[in-house]
Amino acid sequence: MEMTVIVWGCFGAGKIGDLYHVQGILSQHGYDSMLQRHAVPSGQRLIGHGFTFQQDNDPKHTSKLCKSYLERKQSAGIMTVMEWPPQSPDLNPTELLWEELDSDV
Repeated sequence: MEMTVIVWGCFGAGKIGDLYHVQGILSQHGYDSMLQRHAVPSGQRLIGHGFTFQQDNDPKHTSKLCKSYLERKQSAGIMTVMEWPPQSPDLNPTELLWEELDSDV
């Protein structure tokens, strides 16, 4: 039986942030918790106040729960949420990182 391990991570300004091991299927509630405990604190550590947060249009990312949390942080000036056009993999820095790693291996 093959086991899948899912992790969430972030990077910016030539540094890396938290790496979080996702337990099971990530729901909007799990993602909201991860935003509060890992994503926003990592962004502040890596870039500083007013950093730009990028995510795609996954349903949990666009849930009312998560959008509300991010809007509150954006209104407080802590961060800016980047508008993400649908189906834009070339804007995804993680895809570019995987491409670079693949070419190095």
